[in-house]
Amino acid sequence: MYFTPKMHNVNLCDMAFPSRINPETLGSDSLAVVESLGWSNWSLREIAKTLRVSPNALYRYVEDREGLVVSIGAAAAQELHAAMRASRYRGRRRLLDYGRRYVTFAVSRPHAFAAFVHAKPSPADPRSESWTRVWSDVLGEVHRLLPRSSAAAAFAFWSLIHGRAELALGPASLAEPTAGLDAAIEALLLGFAQLGDVQSPLPTQIPT
Repeated sequence: MYFTPKMHNVNLCDMAFPSRINPETLGSDSLAVVESLGWSNWSLREIAKTLRVSPNALYRYVEDREGLVVSIGAAAAQELHAAMRASRYRGRRRLLDYGRRYVTFAVSRPHAFAAFVHAKPSPADPRSESWTRVWSDVLGEVHRLLPRSSAAAAFAFWSLIHGRAELALGPASLAEPTAGLDAAIEALLLGFAQLGDVQSPLPTQIPT
């Protein structure tokens, strides 16, 4: 007598490709799909298809679609951070370079930048660590130059470069993305240096 083993609802696609998903690179692998399709056009099904697994197989590694979105955003944040940290400058010139690299990343990789901006969880969420590293690095560089107003100056610096990136992706898309950015950052830093102590405008959830 022969018995047919019970399959317990195992998806055949999962069985055929049991190791297609690497948990450590799922975010970056998914980000690559997002960048090929566009931030507004990707789907969980398309990512599963590219990774050659069933959509259900992805749920072994992320709790839901929102979890995958955060993983994609975290991968984008890590790549942006790596691009900024690649700067070889120090001091004031390093911040100028950070600004250029931030805007350049946004323009050259708009879908990754969209993931960085739109996929971030709340600051209290432990999954926001990848974004926090970018902020902490900027804050640390600003603090070396402006210790009396580092939180306020870092906030203003971030607002400036992010605003310039958004302009470069929209109303100013035909202009040189970083034109005038160095001068604007220099003026911002000089202004804070002259003001001295400036109270932080940041909410308590943001590390200072």
